[in-house]
Amino acid sequence: MPARNSKIRRRLRMNVLNDRPALGRRALLAGAAALPAALALPAARAQEGPRTLAIGVVSDPVTLDPAFSGSFFENQVLYNLHETLLVAAPDGSISPGLASFTQPDPQTYAFTLREGLTFHDGTRLDAAAAKANIDRYLDPAVGSIRRADFGPVREVAVTGPLTFELRLSAPYAPLPLVLTNRAGMMVSPTAVKALGADFAAKAVGCGPWKLASWTKNAELVLEKFDGYWRGQEHGFDRLLFRPLPDETVRLANLRSNTLQLIDSVPPQAVATLGREAALRVSQMPSLGFNAFAFNCTRAPFDDPRLRQAFTAAVDPAVIQRVVYFGTGRPAAGPLSPAVPWAFDAELPLRGGKPEEAKALLKQAGANEPVPVAITVTNSPAMVRIAQILQAQAGAAGFKVEVRQIDPTSLITVLRQRDFDLCMAPWSGRYDPDGNMFNYFTKGGPNNFAGYDSEEVTGLLQKARTIADQAERAKLYQQAQRRIAEDAPMLFLHFDAIIQASSAKLTWTQYPDAVFRLYGAKLG
Repeated sequence: MPARNSKIRRRLRMNVLNDRPALGRRALLAGAAALPAALALPAARAQEGPRTLAIGVVSDPVTLDPAFSGSFFENQVLYNLHETLLVAAPDGSISPGLASFTQPDPQTYAFTLREGLTFHDGTRLDAAAAKANIDRYLDPAVGSIRRADFGPVREVAVTGPLTFELRLSAPYAPLPLVLTNRAGMMVSPTAVKALGADFAAKAVGCGPWKLASWTKNAELVLEKFDGYWRGQEHGFDRLLFRPLPDETVRLANLRSNTLQLIDSVPPQAVATLGREAALRVSQMPSLGFNAFAFNCTRAPFDDPRLRQAFTAAVDPAVIQRVVYFGTGRPAAGPLSPAVPWAFDAELPLRGGKPEEAKALLKQAGANEPVPVAITVTNSPAMVRIAQILQAQAGAAGFKVEVRQIDPTSLITVLRQRDFDLCMAPWSGRYDPDGNMFNYFTKGGPNNFAGYDSEEVTGLLQKARTIADQAERAKLYQQAQRRIAEDAPMLFLHFDAIIQASSAKLTWTQYPDAVFRLYGAKLG
């Protein structure tokens, strides 16, 4: 048993991106009793301070600066520490956040900030501060990964103490929804200047909670911000985030009430948890996709026939059944049914056809078996998916090696294209532009595959400029079908958002899986 305990402790220290079961059904169902005592969180510490909500998350943040945030799991902290100019409801409808807006013409968005806004450090949030934020996102010298989110925004013009305009070089329909995400988060210009590189770990925003402390890979504590614009109706004085990669540990601490909320539940645990009166499982369709990027810039996948062959070999329905236990649904493209107006229900699933895969390899003149490395993070679910890909592609003429990496290395591997085939999941956006433009246009910041299609780039650029939703939908469907033919990515699954909490906790679930907890309360 000591060797196994040591292994579990090592996993607890890992910053895991996508978490799934590792210890087997018996340990999962046994809950806290199956765990060594040393692995349970100290309840007194988790509940320290008045009205503390303890939250178990899969991964610690890498940065608290929205300008450089590239990990989905950072959002669990960012949306409670920072505030956005506009706010999206779970159904995707937009309402004012820090500001309201009008659109006097197709290339101008005019914003009016609320009166009396301040950042956590007392700096006033006025039009000059908003301009400083957006200029920082846009400045190539800063290098923010949010720059691409702003599309054709060419300048920010202050028009009054609390008013400013975003002036565009072309119409850009997604902009309001963009500003409900990280690109719309406002941070203190005073703190950015004073802290320099330290801002990543000591970020100052204007959200409902401010940073109290952060012990890397142990706990991050936010405390109530008394100057928050919505008032003092915070359900909790403190939010305590605990990074717990091991799902069995996370579930055990939820069962013991050491945690009251967890951000990810393994699909096979849903039925069991649903029978526990003290807990509540919340589930809804995700906006995102679970997919793998082919490296289109080097052999073997610079040949589209080999990408098509690998795609034909893999059966997403098997992954749906074996890994996801029937939750969510298999994916054929990047747009989720959670955005029904743009989802293409007629886009066919192309996998599960090993003979077609063999024919494509023969057509390409490939010498079998074709050596390929699949790169995944060391989470149980992703390793299991990689093993299924290994077996199915192996039966169709590929020789597949599985390469496991730490989640903190994933974004570097993707950006450097140091892979043949690498997991590239996406948490999703309400507007389809957010699921496609950055991934499939030439030069897009998430075009990890190195995909180069003039046709797709043109379709996605045009879709940004059109206000009519039906016309945009046609363009996105055309782009999806071209992408399906070219196969720069292997689409596998539209995950369900599965989260769990104390049955006494009232909170709102969102299809991007991010916690927004100002209104959360323990009943």
